[in-house]
Amino acid sequence: MARTGSRTRLPSALQGALDWLGAPPAEDPLRDLAPMRRHLVAIAAVGIPPLQRLKLLELFQTRAGITGSVVKPLLLDATLPLAKRLRTVSHGLMHVHEALAAGYLNTLRDAPPEKLRGPNRSAPELCALALANLSQQYEIAQFIAAPPPPDFWANAENSYRTAADGAAATGAPAAANDAADRMKALLALAAAQPEGFSPREIAFLSAYLNRHAAAVDIRSGAAADADNDFWLDAVHGFPPTATARRRGAAAALHFSCAALSETARRHLSQLENGAAPEALALPRDALSADYRDALTRAAAHWGSPPKRQTHRSRHGYRVQVCTHLGQLWQQSGHGAGTAEIELTASDWMILNESPSGYAIMHVAGTLAGLVPGSAIGLRPAADKPWNICVVRWARSENPEHIELGLEVVAPQAQAVRIARHGGAAPLPALLLPALAAVKRGEALLTARGHFAPGAFTLVQESPDRIQVSECLASQLLMHTACIEIFEFERRRVPE
Repeated sequence: MARTGSRTRLPSALQGALDWLGAPPAEDPLRDLAPMRRHLVAIAAVGIPPLQRLKLLELFQTRAGITGSVVKPLLLDATLPLAKRLRTVSHGLMHVHEALAAGYLNTLRDAPPEKLRGPNRSAPELCALALANLSQQYEIAQFIAAPPPPDFWANAENSYRTAADGAAATGAPAAANDAADRMKALLALAAAQPEGFSPREIAFLSAYLNRHAAAVDIRSGAAADADNDFWLDAVHGFPPTATARRRGAAAALHFSCAALSETARRHLSQLENGAAPEALALPRDALSADYRDALTRAAAHWGSPPKRQTHRSRHGYRVQVCTHLGQLWQQSGHGAGTAEIELTASDWMILNESPSGYAIMHVAGTLAGLVPGSAIGLRPAADKPWNICVVRWARSENPEHIELGLEVVAPQAQAVRIARHGGAAPLPALLLPALAAVKRGEALLTARGHFAPGAFTLVQESPDRIQVSECLASQLLMHTACIEIFEFERRRVPE
């Protein structure tokens, strides 16, 4: 560096970063995102000594944490398509965490080993910091149903293996535990198929894995009985794949979530029997039905990765989709004049289909409120009835591209009301016909939180008739973050 008098003239990029870090944070932390990302990119291109770079990264890490504490709560109830500003800040925060992870790994690559001594400086510790930022990047990507960058899994695996090698070289394997646990949490979240969970459910799972991911078993090779295992194809940038679907190369990173699944099931049983969440190292939210439902579904994926049961055929024809369940309810027969109700429908393309559902891609038209677990209507033409479907997964690479995986729960539905005994206001619901093929009787689809076993009154209205039936709710067939479906029996139909 050039000297002028007794002062060192710093590169402009470094001086700009120092000036920004020295200034008070913006009152709105979201305004820090653009300059934070810009300065991280700028200093990465400057030849800063490794230890000075580490000190800078620590300062940026603190600011990123402050900004993340503001951005992430905004995403918990986000739906697709994401609002433009929310998508912009989400991607901005993802890029910040990506740059921080790269900064730690580049420092590790450039610094002589003897310089990396002291707190947060060893190879395993720097790899753990890199994995912590990659985990934040991945979690935010799942909140907004976006894919991580193509090199994401390669960077994660490289960080994990470097931490293990560094610990072995220094004779301190315990130093790699933090990095290993962060990698295990990342792998387990991906193995749970997060594209099928709502943002709030993903946050539940992330918090759970931060405490209990040590139960994941990372292996040096495929086990002989590996049908329930997973493997990571980081070379091609693919997320963890279940061995039951496709076998991985022997050199790939293999892991099992079976013990994690057992731990989660044990925790669910203990909660059901009245155990306090704090005694199980769980948050207070673990008492909620939403938390337990998310953990139940994740445990099923971890213990028995789903196999493709039916053949999927590729197609390319268009369909209409209505994402407004209230409009579908109004048009499907409640009261007179409902045929005149105008639906907000959008055009989609069928990518593939099976007897149980579809994969579809948005083509044109306005839509709102999409989230895994929501119920929507789909029909091939305006003169056809609406199939009632549940969104099983959602992906959105950009605002103009949304893909959904749908499970068909009924070929059509009728609008009804249900009244609980005790004077509560009647609730709107969709009456789903019995399906002999899956041995399902008549069922009702309601908003989440309305199922209760026991007696209720079913009211079916048409232009010239009102039918009232006394019914008994039986088993809950499906419950997601948005809806519930339960079977019932008609006990008496008054004249």
